[in-house]
Amino acid sequence: MRTEGYNACVTTGGIQSNHNRAIALMCAKNGWRCHIVYHGSGQRFEAEKGNALLVRKSGATYEFVEASQIGPAMDSAMNRLAAEGLKPMYIHGGGHDLPGGIALVESVRKLKEKCDAQGYRPDYIFHASGTGSTQAGIAVGLDLVGWSDVKLIGISVARQKERGTQVIEDFANLLAEHYGIDKDYRGCIDFNTDYLCGGYEQFTPEMAEFLDNVMKSTGLVFDTTYSGKALYGMCDYINKNDIHAKVMFWHTGGLMNLMK
Repeated sequence: MRTEGYNACVTTGGIQSNHNRAIALMCAKNGWRCHIVYHGSGQRFEAEKGNALLVRKSGATYEFVEASQIGPAMDSAMNRLAAEGLKPMYIHGGGHDLPGGIALVESVRKLKEKCDAQGYRPDYIFHASGTGSTQAGIAVGLDLVGWSDVKLIGISVARQKERGTQVIEDFANLLAEHYGIDKDYRGCIDFNTDYLCGGYEQFTPEMAEFLDNVMKSTGLVFDTTYSGKALYGMCDYINKNDIHAKVMFWHTGGLMNLMK
């Protein structure tokens, strides 16, 4: 952003979006303007802690709209900032754009370097799958590093099977084109929706109890919205399918959602 002269960001997400918090704090660190378009209740946003609290303290501006109005609201914010003489960057929710995908691809390269140094190679990788950026980026990254046979399973935290899978496939194909990979990812994405528990931020008492026990025994923090939902799904999936292999869990955070 800095090298291309950007000095403001416009993005979107839910009330407890990790992405929104990360963008808001990045902007604060660099002295850039930040505007966030939220889908959800403004009253809830003002009342909750966690990611919402950090965004409130970051100096970012924000507004609340219905999901159908996110695009127009972001466009309007981009125009307002440009009219003030700023150069704003439009960042899709969850970092679901080329720079976000590239970051995930590069993280797979780093992962392989560390695994090679330790003589380790996973058979499965599980992770929380939301907007699709993470799963698409990891999928393309695995092909780039020669780990195409590693089974990647994204546990959906919100979206239903058809839409979620299509978004990931489309984004993976975009990344593949960027990296010059001759592959069509349609039909290659394993997007598991068995653990939605009714939708985004929804969970069962069994899931909550399981995650409490995990934290008590490991000291690792998991929330019921993102990583915790995926960890619960992974463990249940392993048991149901009697998997005996090298399994890796890609932890994408959760502390802020737990502290909301």
